[in-house]
Amino acid sequence: MNDRMKKLEQKIEDTILEEKMLPEGCQIVVGFSGGADSMALVHFLLGYSRKHGMILTAAHVNHGLRGAESDAEEAFVAAWCSANHVGLKVFHADISALAKKSSQGLEECGRNVRYTFFRSLCGPAGRIATAHTLTDSAETALMNLAKGTGPRGLSGIPPVRNEIVRPLIRVTREEVEAYCRYYGLDFVTDSSNLSEEFARNRIRHGVTPVFRELNPGFEQAFFRAACLLRQDEEYLQKIARTGLEQSIDVCGGYSIRKLKEQPDSILSRMIFLAVRKQTKARLDYNHVASVMAMIRTERGNMTLPGGIQCLSNGNTLFVHSEKERSVPWRVPLQLPDTYLPDGRTICIRPVSFKRKNDEKINNLLFNNRINYDTILNTNSFIRNRLPGDRFCPAGRGVTKTLKKLLNERKIPPFRRGRLAVLERGGEILWIEGIGPSQSAAVTDRTERAAEIIIKEC
Repeated sequence: MNDRMKKLEQKIEDTILEEKMLPEGCQIVVGFSGGADSMALVHFLLGYSRKHGMILTAAHVNHGLRGAESDAEEAFVAAWCSANHVGLKVFHADISALAKKSSQGLEECGRNVRYTFFRSLCGPAGRIATAHTLTDSAETALMNLAKGTGPRGLSGIPPVRNEIVRPLIRVTREEVEAYCRYYGLDFVTDSSNLSEEFARNRIRHGVTPVFRELNPGFEQAFFRAACLLRQDEEYLQKIARTGLEQSIDVCGGYSIRKLKEQPDSILSRMIFLAVRKQTKARLDYNHVASVMAMIRTERGNMTLPGGIQCLSNGNTLFVHSEKERSVPWRVPLQLPDTYLPDGRTICIRPVSFKRKNDEKINNLLFNNRINYDTILNTNSFIRNRLPGDRFCPAGRGVTKTLKKLLNERKIPPFRRGRLAVLERGGEILWIEGIGPSQSAAVTDRTERAAEIIIKEC
């Protein structure tokens, strides 16, 4: 093996190890189109998987877009896998029809179909390996720049995203082709890669060559810049996630007061995260700017891509899906953590308090603290609201219908079916957004108190 190839293979292996892509003994599903990139990846992973006790499966999607050419690529992939004893799974799809039916572009629809297929083959602890290269990442960043992206888009394709890993992400397309030549690997060339119909091809053939003229090491320069952008973005995202979690209020929305305390750079990311919980639809700058304006004015109602409604009632910003429906659910209370059907977790933690201190006991009535003895060792349940529910809130001494209480607190109708209700023997002890009942409240006679924390998925 010559020095250049030795360094190239070491670069790929270093990427796998540094990014923690492939745990020992894991199952790998590798996307195999038959092109140079995927051929190099499958060939490399074949040796790597055997060395590390991994199970390698190749996955090929015939998109049905190029007729005989697509069928020839499938046959080529099947023949190579058979000759090299690699397991192969093939999926046939009519991408043109699916794209039209779902109002998606061909590229987006094809990508969604591929990843859905790959995930169906991947076990819970498995990994999906795709052959994206450093050149692909640079092209993606330029495409995103043309669309007006932020730092995340300018950093290109991430090395790892959940179960998806990209071992070739530090390798250029030129290096991939050199790898194939060295090992005598044949590959197919997708004729659509030459078509100017696709934006990526216009970038590939008309834009990146100019950057290489300006700097022959363009891709490596991009890699350094992308790493810096990704580091900064990961830090800002961490702050935004913490800020979003801390801004959740008792109504299940986000406290506008706390949102307004955030600088724009963090607030914009918090908005992205809040919407991302509901949909994978992409937001652009104007969408985020509109929500930020709504937060500043504390009033407004707008619809975002993906059918997401944003509503401000003055104190709380609500973000919800138009498809959200109230389906009855009921789960036994488990201490300390109860997992809800919507992905949230109810956490109940014992807390200490002094009966006589500077803080009045009444202040405890309006947060999520309850008398721990009312739920400890009891047959209690967490459910959502039901028609006819009645409740006696702590400190009020008056029983009212839950509907009336929610109206008084101006909790929007779309939020009400999601509210968690703690019930014991037919009696409601606590309601999300309202607090404990009179009988479960913390008083100066309480021996033990507990705090109820709701963690979002």
